[in-house]
Formats: sequence, C-alpha cells, structure tokens
Amino acid sequence: MNIVASPAAQRIAALSGATLLLLTAVLLPEYMMVAMPLLVMLLAVLALYQFPIAFVAAMVLVYGLGLDIQLDVLTATGGGGASAALGAAVVKVVPFALMGSLILRYGLNSVINWPFLAFTAIAALSIAILPIGRVVGMGEMIRSLIGSTAPFALGLALAPRRVWTALIRGAALVPVISALAGLLSGVVGFYPPLDQFGRFQGLHSPPFLAGFCVTAIFAAMLEYLRGFRLRWLLVGGVDLAILLATQARAPLAAVVLFLALVFLFSGPRTFPLKRKVDLVMGGMVPGLLLLGPMVLYAMQRFTGDGEFNYSGRDIIWPYFLEAIEARPLFGFGLGAGKLIVNPEDPMIRLLGSSAAHNEYLRLSVDAGVIGCAAIFCAIIAWIWGGTRNAQLTDRLVLRCALAAALLHSGFDNTLIASTAVMQFTFFAAALARVRQEAPAPRHRLRRAVA
Repeated sequence: MNIVASPAAQRIAALSGATLLLLTAVLLPEYMMVAMPLLVMLLAVLALYQFPIAFVAAMVLVYGLGLDIQLDVLTATGGGGASAALGAAVVKVVPFALMGSLILRYGLNSVINWPFLAFTAIAALSIAILPIGRVVGMGEMIRSLIGSTAPFALGLALAPRRVWTALIRGAALVPVISALAGLLSGVVGFYPPLDQFGRFQGLHSPPFLAGFCVTAIFAAMLEYLRGFRLRWLLVGGVDLAILLATQARAPLAAVVLFLALVFLFSGPRTFPLKRKVDLVMGGMVPGLLLLGPMVLYAMQRFTGDGEFNYSGRDIIWPYFLEAIEARPLFGFGLGAGKLIVNPEDPMIRLLGSSAAHNEYLRLSVDAGVIGCAAIFCAIIAWIWGGTRNAQLTDRLVLRCALAAALLHSGFDNTLIASTAVMQFTFFAAALARVRQEAPAPRHRLRRAVA
C-alpha cells in the first residue's frame, strides 16, 4: 500500500499554500498573526515528514531527555497532576506520530502485528463483555489501550532500511543522552543526577534509566555482531556502566541473561571464538578499571543488610494475586490493574507506588490468565516468527533479547512505561530490517529468471 503523492501534486499543493498565505497576510494581517504558531508547527510537521531520519532523531531525544519527567519538573507539580499526564501522553503519542508519517510516506506494512492485535482484541472484549463501568471508566481504558499499543505502533509501518537502522542505533544511545544531559543538569542545578538514595538517574528515575539501558545493550550488541565495529562495543560498555550506576537489579539480571545466552548459543559464524577471546582478554583491563567501581557501587544495594530486598514487590503482589483469584479467566478489563490498589492505603503510600512491577500479574488482572497468555504468546510469535528467515546474527540477538525481556517482565513494568516504547520499537525496527535483508523466496527468484 503506497499513498505518496506525486512530485507534481506536491509542487501544486505547495504553490497553492504559499499563495493562500500571501493573500491572507496582505488582506487579513490580524488573522495571520493568530495563525503563525500553527503555521510554524505545520512547517515542523512537514519537515519531519520530508526527513524521516530527523523524526527518528527527535523521537530518540524525547526519550533520552526524559520529556515526560521533565515536563513535570518544569511545572513544579512534584510527580503528579495534569503536567505529569501531559508528559506521559507526549511520550506515548510520539511513536504513533512517527508511524503515521511513515505510513503516509512509504505505506502500510502487510506483516501481521500480533501484539497490537492482541491488545486491540482485549480492549474490544473489555467493552463488550467485562464490567468496565464497575471497575474502570471508558476514558481510562482508552488511555490504557493507547499506552499498551504505543510500543508496537511502528510495526504497522513501512520504511527504508536506513530509517530502521537509525532507530536501532538511536535506542543504543538513549541512556548516554540521559546520562550526559543529567550530569549537565546537575551542574546547573536543574535536575539532580542522583536520587535521594544515591542511585544514578540521569534525566529519568533509576528504574526508568535502567530499563532504557536494557534495550540499549540489546541494540549495541546487535550492531557490534553485525560488523564487529569497536564503537558499538564501547557504546554497549557505557550503557552497561550506566546500568550498574542505577543499582537496578531486575534490568541487570535481564542483561546478564541476555549476554550469557549470546555467548553460549553463538556459533563460529555469528561470534567467532577469536572475537570472544579478544573481547574478554582485550576488555579485561579497561573493563576492570572502568566497570570495577561501578560493580562495587551497584553491589551495595544488591547485598544490603544480608537479606534480599524485594523493593515492595512482596507487599504489592498479593493485591494483584487476590484480584486474579476473583476473576481468573478474563480479568476486569484493560486498565483495571491501575485501580486494584487503593492509593490511600497506608502501606501503599509508604511504598510510593501502586504499580505491579510484574507484567504477568498486571495483565492477568486486566485480561485474565487467558488474555495475559494471549498477549505474551503474540509477542513471542511476532519476534520469534519474525526472525525465522533472518541472518544468524540477527536471529541470535533478537531471540536472546526476547528471552531476557520475558524474564524482565516478571519484575518490572515492561509493556506500559515509556521504556517499553523504546524496547519494542527496537524490536520492530530490527524485524523490519530483517525482512528487507532476507533473501527472496525461491519461487520469486524462478519467476524473475523466467
């Protein structure tokens, strides 16, 4: 499907628009002053449409600079209110805007986007069958649907290979942008780079920055194995250092699993033994010098007082388990997981969060065990099936990343937060690049020869 206008039609439209603007400026100057901000915005939209790489860069900056958190800081609401909702809305709308721009310019992707369909079907089921009115309002359900499908939006669009490569490489740079800007922000006194417990947060919070680091390491490893360029090894090392500085345990566990699987299952064609030895031996001394202090810093939170700290998960998970027992098969409707916990509960107020920090529990409340299983099966089918015809390197990295993401989902919010948008945008971009690089099927080659 391609709905791009011809160059002649674009020139006629531009000439007509310029003529209309000139007449308005001469005949109705007061209206021109009112329309000027809208025209500037329209010009920006047209520029982003014309230069999709610039749009990708803008998207990477939105997430790298923590726009949702910074909007809240700028309006001094301290973590809540309309500005926080505005910031959350902006970071969820950006992938839809990029998707729309790519579809208008290059067309609609014909490959089935299973996770997007799964969430849409669950939303339809919530409207038709489940007791939405008694649990969650229609507005909240729609917001939850937008937030749930935003990570998978770009899987609906077509684009050239360079756009997908820019998205993958941009994902690897998000934590670096946040860290550098956060350090600068700390110098000028705008936003502290460390939270109240001394954990590094850049322009985000430690858990969010750690979530972006997980995706960044996936992307850096993919780009490194595709050409063994030193710069991507260095980027991945910086991302790992930032992850350690956040002292986030679940993201680090996901990364350790990912790297272990890549080392274990890579063959001589994907990750030659010589490269592994060079990586270990050549990276040992600088790694110990650079990452050693970070490891010791991170271990302070891991060891604690000798007892494992669940960070409140052991307190909040029983609320969700009780709700699942009440409606185990189909749940309470999309978005209900946000309302299961009473925010005025003294224990919840002490924790400071009503989030499940477990996507399997949250989605089982929303969609029941059946719906939760359908969503994760859709994600597995989308990524695992999408790499069937991929070159060995892409297949290895993406499938190992999928396993790590599934583990991470058991301990963090990985499908609804802004970190999810970047993670599954990375998967969508990598899968799209895989399809473009895959060899043509044999029947098409025979047809072309004939």
